[in-house]
Amino acid sequence: MNKRVSISELVPIFEEILDSGGSVSFTPRGTSMLPMLSDGTDTVVLKKPEGKLRKYDLPLYFRKITKKYILHRVVSIEKNGTYTMCGDNQLAREYGVRDEDIVGVVTSFTHNGKTVSVDEFSYKFYCRKIVFKKRIRWHCSYFKRKIINFLKRFK
Repeated sequence: MNKRVSISELVPIFEEILDSGGSVSFTPRGTSMLPMLSDGTDTVVLKKPEGKLRKYDLPLYFRKITKKYILHRVVSIEKNGTYTMCGDNQLAREYGVRDEDIVGVVTSFTHNGKTVSVDEFSYKFYCRKIVFKKRIRWHCSYFKRKIINFLKRFK
């Protein structure tokens, strides 16, 4: 029998396993990490981070505002040591994620039946491509808003 359990119920167990040097796997929900992770079908494997996260890492962290656990990519590391996160399928960034908020970091995932390690070249290339495309989309969106606001003044 399969039973759906909220991730917030599982995180204390995850933390205990990760703190003892183990790894955990689970099936993430949502569409924020498309096309890499499909809602409810793909699985990820987490381990405890070794030191500070790096750009492009994929951590599971606690979002204090919504009191939910989120799996998003590190898109930048700020001078104060906090992380800026963003889902692959989103433009909105989340600022101020601290090391204390991090539960674990993805070491591999299974997508469409194929297991991919985060150390593989193809995965590293994908991460850089997706973050670069997002930066271009954000700039295009920014300039589009500026042009629309400029044109509204003349109407």
